[in-house]
Parts: sequence; C-alpha cells; structure tokens
Amino acid sequence: MVTILFFTHNQAHLLAHSLAPLVHDAIEGHISEVIVVDAASTDSTASIADAAGCNAVEAGTPLRDIVSGARGDWLIVIEPGARLADGWNGAVMDHIMRPDASAACFTPAKTGNWLSRVFFPITGRRGPLSRGLLISKTQALANLADGAVNAEDLVRGLALRPVKSEIAMPPKPKA
Repeated sequence: MVTILFFTHNQAHLLAHSLAPLVHDAIEGHISEVIVVDAASTDSTASIADAAGCNAVEAGTPLRDIVSGARGDWLIVIEPGARLADGWNGAVMDHIMRPDASAACFTPAKTGNWLSRVFFPITGRRGPLSRGLLISKTQALANLADGAVNAEDLVRGLALRPVKSEIAMPPKPKA
C-alpha cells in the first residue's frame, strides 16, 4: 500500500478533481492514506480534504516528520488536479516489487493531437513534480535535507525512471 501526498494552496477544485478517482483505490486497499499538506488555504481545500478522509498537515511542517509518519512504505506525490490512469496500482506494484526499485515518475497521458505531443516538451514546461513522484519512504528520508519543507525537496537530485502508467497532468497555471 502507498501513501499519496498533495501539497496545496487554494486549490480546492483541483484537489477534488484528483481525489475523486482515488476513492475506489482506497476502498480496494491500494492506498493506505492520503495526506494533504496545505499552505493556509482560504478556499474550501481543508473541508474537501476532511470530507474525503485525508490527513491534513500544515505547510511548514518538516518533510522528514511527514514522510516518517506516513503509513505506506512508498509515497506517491502528485499535484492537485493531476489524475493517475486506471490501473496505476498494478504498474506501481510491478515497479516496487523489483529488487532494484528506486524513485520513479509517471508517463504523461497522451492527450491532444500528435503535433501538441511532439511540441509538449517545449510548450509544457512545468515544475519537477508535474509527472508525479513515486519514492520509497527510505529513499525519501535519505534524500531530504534537515530543513526541507517544500514538495520539490523530495525530488531534488533524483534520477527518475518512468513507471508504465500514465498521469493526466493538471491544467497549466495561468501566468
């Protein structure tokens, strides 16, 4: 089982978009918990997380505390608004059962026409977690600096291999 982490700030509608398909996976026992690290949102982010049964953590809490307190031995970090493809749990289990399993990311969903997919790397530049992150609790703790509080601190310096499962990325933030 895995722990899913979201880092949010005033992203209630995006969080709801991501949580909806995870309900079935939680019922099936693929997810041990969902943790929402919220940076003092003023919208309904906290109430959506609470209604969905997520564990809420205040932003600024050291990541070491969050990671070490997670129930799952593996963590999946995704941005609010992103959705894991159906069957993600099988691909994740295949990955983590390998003896050489290490941190990984998901494959971007093939959306749009072929031209947009060809030029996506140029036009779709996003943050380091836009393709999600799958990492063992042990590797995350070893990779984290003592004062780490940001989601990007989890992925810093890692070479990620792709998991054979897609992630529909959240809408690109407006500039």
